[in-house]
Amino acid sequence: MTFENAKLVWELRWDVDWVTAVQFIGNSRRVVAGNRRGNMMEWELPEKLEGDAPDPVRFYEGHSNSVTKLRCIQDGSTLYSSSFDHSIREWDMNAKDQGETKVVLNEGYIYQSQFKRYSKKQEPMECDVALRKDSKKLGGHREWVNVMELSKDEKILVSGDDGGHVVFRDRASGKIQKSWNVEGWVHAVAISPDSKQALISERRPLVFDSAQRRALKLWNVEESKATKDLSEEFKKMYLPALAWSPDGKTLLVGRGEEEEGKIWMLDAETGEKKKELEDKHQYGVTDFLFHPNGKHFFSAGRDTVIRVWSLKDGTLVKKLGEPRGGQFKDWIHAIDITPDGKLLAAADMAGQVNIWQL
Repeated sequence: MTFENAKLVWELRWDVDWVTAVQFIGNSRRVVAGNRRGNMMEWELPEKLEGDAPDPVRFYEGHSNSVTKLRCIQDGSTLYSSSFDHSIREWDMNAKDQGETKVVLNEGYIYQSQFKRYSKKQEPMECDVALRKDSKKLGGHREWVNVMELSKDEKILVSGDDGGHVVFRDRASGKIQKSWNVEGWVHAVAISPDSKQALISERRPLVFDSAQRRALKLWNVEESKATKDLSEEFKKMYLPALAWSPDGKTLLVGRGEEEEGKIWMLDAETGEKKKELEDKHQYGVTDFLFHPNGKHFFSAGRDTVIRVWSLKDGTLVKKLGEPRGGQFKDWIHAIDITPDGKLLAAADMAGQVNIWQL
């Protein structure tokens, strides 16, 4: 695959606040996004990728602070959301709605225009949507939940917070199986395909502590024990993006909030660097994603560009999008892909969800 014909087909407008998470629901054309206010919105994409962008169809009410991650099991029946409100919520995607509500899709623009003398005034873009409020709240955290991932077999839900608490729970029952604490804040997690190992990056900014901490370690899940400390190889680096390849052989490590957002491919067994990728995300990497074909992966960054890479040798295959003004201009928080590999969604700081046809 060359992705030569990849193109942006829609910008799903939701100009309320930064869009921070995005997830396709199973094999459907449903896509859910979360924002910095704790809101969640759903769209149903038509089969024909043409015409005006569709309006949202459903609003999810539950979180009271920024949604950090969204993860859905493959059959599309259950969605999980994590948040800075210290919670993880479980949503039954087949449940009945609880009435309707009205949303304003350009609320952010209207608010900002109050402080800009020459901003063109807009009328509210209102939309009626279904309302979903019923969700199951999962415990285990008392601080901001930064990360949440599903194991490959979907039996385990992993999460980590700003208190350094790492939690492995049985997804079906919600019961905690394993938990331990790291010294810093849990900032990114990658799980091996067999769920026996975890790669965890830590961070604690100087403003919150007299001694800034940044670390990267491989952990044995069963023993809750660090087996390899890779911190020296990535000394003083902020590492917000990690991923473990589906074949179990490669680790991806992305550097964030730096002038050069570098990406490294590591040997999963030894932790040694196999390759530093030549093209960089200016100002930092934010997310990784593997294509269902098992041959490619995607990276997103603060330069507002999505890059497609060859997993075999780390060569750049395609760039999706162009830089739009630097790290404080519309950077991409998260990406997701449909199981058939045909559509990619990107959560954009500009307040929209970008849909790409691959």
